[in-house]
Amino acid sequence: MGQGKEVPEWRQYEWLISKIYHDKYSSIETTVLKNTRLIGEYSEGSREIDVLVKATNEFTLVECKHYSRPVDLKEVESFLSMYSDVKAQYGVMVSSSGFTKSATKRIREFGHRITLEHLDWESAFINSFEEISYGRISDICSACFSGRRIGREVPGLLCWEHGLAVKYFDKLYLFSLGTCLKCGTKTVYCDSCGLLNSSSESCCEFSKVISQNF
Repeated sequence: MGQGKEVPEWRQYEWLISKIYHDKYSSIETTVLKNTRLIGEYSEGSREIDVLVKATNEFTLVECKHYSRPVDLKEVESFLSMYSDVKAQYGVMVSSSGFTKSATKRIREFGHRITLEHLDWESAFINSFEEISYGRISDICSACFSGRRIGREVPGLLCWEHGLAVKYFDKLYLFSLGTCLKCGTKTVYCDSCGLLNSSSESCCEFSKVISQNF
């Protein structure tokens, strides 16, 4: 993605929500995917999913809505249709501007299986990342940070996978791997050196191997 290209706010809102859900639910047993697709059971068509939280025996759809007005009944029913079509176990609609009363009432028959969450832009921004976290590991992608418009654009956010390991010359090395939601750049945290490395740089032979293979 070119650094000079303006990213629409709805897309940035999706990044923020994706980061929040990744940090909250991602684990060995649970995978959090953004902008993925599922084939509908009834429509037999490809359905675009903003965020998919996929566990061993169940999955949750997360739909992100960044509007200037509350999400209405029509939007919620469209989401319920997709929820039914892909046979999801749970569904969450996240809106930056809330929901109408009729939209809120519409989901009552689903109990805890469908949730409507109001998370405004500022709260999503504050809760999605820190400048520095996990000790020396940053949530900010250095590859696309310099080109963003401060105060107008969300920085590239890294979704981290921790506790990964690889065998290298008969030694087992631990590392963390971060993938940028914005530009897709892979960032490696080398446990041996305690340094961050993007896919275009390295701190040691081990980090070169990681960057080339992940």
